[in-house]
Amino acid sequence: MKILIITSFFPPQNSIASQRPYSWAKYWSRDGHDVTVLTVPKKPLPSDSPQSFEGFQVMEIPIPFMGFVQRIFSDKNTSLTPGLVDRRTQRRTTIKKRFRSQIAQWQRQYGIAYGCRMPDPMDFWCGTALKAVRNQQWDLVVSTAWPYGVHGPAYRMKKAGIARHWIADWRDLWTDNHMYPGLPVLRALERILERRWSLMADAITTVSMPLADVLRVKYGSKVHVIYNGFDQEDYTSLPAARIFPDDGVFRIVYTGSIYAGQQDPSPLFEAVRNLKIEGEISPERLKIIFCGNNADVTDLARMHAVEEFVEYAGFLPRQQALRMQRDADALLFLEFESDKIQGILTGKLFEYLFAGPHILGVGVGDNSSAGQLFRKTGRGECFGNDVKRLAREIRLRISNACNPAQFASKVDYPSIMEFSREVQSKKMLKILS
Repeated sequence: MKILIITSFFPPQNSIASQRPYSWAKYWSRDGHDVTVLTVPKKPLPSDSPQSFEGFQVMEIPIPFMGFVQRIFSDKNTSLTPGLVDRRTQRRTTIKKRFRSQIAQWQRQYGIAYGCRMPDPMDFWCGTALKAVRNQQWDLVVSTAWPYGVHGPAYRMKKAGIARHWIADWRDLWTDNHMYPGLPVLRALERILERRWSLMADAITTVSMPLADVLRVKYGSKVHVIYNGFDQEDYTSLPAARIFPDDGVFRIVYTGSIYAGQQDPSPLFEAVRNLKIEGEISPERLKIIFCGNNADVTDLARMHAVEEFVEYAGFLPRQQALRMQRDADALLFLEFESDKIQGILTGKLFEYLFAGPHILGVGVGDNSSAGQLFRKTGRGECFGNDVKRLAREIRLRISNACNPAQFASKVDYPSIMEFSREVQSKKMLKILS
């Protein structure tokens, strides 16, 4: 088949959202399909993780007016030298700062200009993206959101007959989003567009059963679950040397973002604080390492008086984060709690399943989506918010009373491999048949 993938996120951008469409391009092209990826240019960052584009083509189409938007948000002022800034320049700088501050507040409150609610810069991309591909015929177009705007050109391609089939992928919900309510004046328009796009699509996919349940109420049996999964090739290509020194420190590692108000490591910190008061642990025996975007919880650790046990490693290149997952003594998973959606399966959880160390599920209930996954694979344990159980687990693990082999013996490896990106990619194409 001749396949077009439309996505904003793509390597070398270091994000779980990039790995989802990348795995489709990699494995579909290996299976003999003619694959093209339509995306936007990426600003180079130190955390970038370049990956091979062998076997498929990548087209980067700029978003109109983005240069103007970036100048608005830029702090650069090259018109005057320091000390010669006049009042007009000072006034412009003040207005720009206030404007950026207001936009940032609206992003946090409503999700606008953030890819998930209207308006967004990708709203201007539809026509430009369509021009790049409209002179060809496509057997299948797959658009994966966020940003929601990637579905615009896919819709127009299907409507015009340029694309024979269309799969609309929602990594996260749009009008039913559990984090960002959107601007009240634009919600009706968002609902109209979502319905128009979803009815036109041949199939709709999302990343977990709870999200699929929400979409099925509106769009029926055309909704399918394609998990984020993991790519075993990411781990087999890592350097064999351990990333941590052999110093007797028990290391609990968390990789990925932390969403304030939805994910909370406080029960773990409280357990560590109690063990510290009882004199059973020291920073020389235990470290909890966080790395990722918005994952700096040192202030929270300080509130619980355990800051000496907690490290923030920053937003790391992908290979380094994967090595930390592999070489940790235990991995920390924080349940994503929401009043609207229960049991969301974040992308990092699937990487944890394959990485190897036992997973400590904080905030995770036995009947949640993550809890069911732990039970199925034998890879993790649900602690909920039980501080005493967490303290007991840490005490046992540090004292070497727990044999790692006892955890390995419970692991169901065939069940884990069901969530490989290769398997999930093949499953996605079977939807159309």
